[in-house]
Amino acid sequence: MRDQILKSVRVLAAVAPLIALAQPLAAQRKGSWEFTVGGGVVHTDAALGGFLGGQGFANGPTAGLWAPALAGRVGYNVTEHWGFSIGAVDAKTSGVSYFTPFVAATYTANLNARFSPFVTFGTQFTRITGNGFKVHPTWGTRLGLGVRKMISPSVALRLEGRMGMEHFQELPGAKTAYSSIVTLGLSFFTAGRRAAAVSPSVPCVCQLPRVRVDTVWRTPAPAPALPPVTIVLRDTLEIEGINFDFDSSALTPESHWVLDRMAQELLKPEWASTKWEVAGHTSSIGSHEYNMALSQRRAESVRAYLVSKGVLSGRLTAKGYGEVAPKYPNDSEGRNWRNRRVEMRRIKP
Repeated sequence: MRDQILKSVRVLAAVAPLIALAQPLAAQRKGSWEFTVGGGVVHTDAALGGFLGGQGFANGPTAGLWAPALAGRVGYNVTEHWGFSIGAVDAKTSGVSYFTPFVAATYTANLNARFSPFVTFGTQFTRITGNGFKVHPTWGTRLGLGVRKMISPSVALRLEGRMGMEHFQELPGAKTAYSSIVTLGLSFFTAGRRAAAVSPSVPCVCQLPRVRVDTVWRTPAPAPALPPVTIVLRDTLEIEGINFDFDSSALTPESHWVLDRMAQELLKPEWASTKWEVAGHTSSIGSHEYNMALSQRRAESVRAYLVSKGVLSGRLTAKGYGEVAPKYPNDSEGRNWRNRRVEMRRIKP
C-alpha cells in the first residue's frame, strides 16, 4: 500500500509547479456549468488485483494493474473558488471492468485565471465485474489535485490526478484498496454570471472634471501620404485610435501612428508645462479586480510610449478605471470593444 501511495503522490506532485503560473484571464465563470470529457489511466491496488485474479474475475492469475480509462463529469461553479460535480470513470483490463461513479467538491485557486490549480475531494463507488462475477465496496472516498489551462474563454485543458480509497469486505486481510487515476481532458464552460458593475459615481472614478471631449478617429491603414492628424488638446481627449485586443495591453502599429501625433502636440511650447492623466478603460468581461489591473497596464503602455517619444515622464500619470465608466453600451456578455479605450485628461494646477 505504501508503494501505491508514493506512486500517486508523484503523479499528483507533477502538477504542483503549475500553481506558480496562475495569471488572470478576462472571463467570468462564477455561476457557470462545466462539462468535461477525457481519458487517462487507472492504477489498481496490487492486493485488489490479486484478489480479482484469484476469484476468477480476470483472465489470468491477477488483474492488470494498469488500465486505460474514459472519464466524464458535469460540474457547477458556485463561485470563482468552489464548485460541485458528478461524473464517472470507465476502465477495462484483463477481462475486468471498473465503473466508478463519483460526487465531488472542488476548490480552485482562481477559476478566472489562465492557469487554475485546484483540489478535489468527495466520494466514489467502484463496481467491478468480470467473467460473470461482480463486487463493489461498502464505502469509498477520493482526493485529487489538478490544473486547468484555458485555451479560449470557454474551453480549457484539464489535467487531474487523484487517489481513491475504498473498503471491500471480500478482500482478505486489509479490507481497504488504494487505486489512483490520471486523466487529461477538455472542459467546456457555459457563460457565467457577470459581476455587478461598479457605479460610475464611485468617488475614485471621477477625480477630474470632464469639460470637453475631442476625438481622434481611427484610420484602418495609415500611410505616409495621408494628411497629418490634427489633435486639439482639451481638458479631456478620447483617443479612439487606441483600442486593445481582448485580454491585451499591447499597442498595435495603428496605435503608434496616432500616439506619434499626440507626442508631437504635447511637445509644442504652448503645452510644455501641462500635466496629463492617461486613463485606461476596459469592457465589462471579467471581475472588477482584474479589469482594474488590465486597464492600469493599458494606461501604462500608452504613457511609456509617449515618454519614449520625448514627453517628460513627470508630465504623465497612468491610471486604470476598469469597466466602471463605459462610454458605449455593453451587450449581454460585456463584449463592446469600443470600451477598451484610453483617454487623456489634463491635470489642472
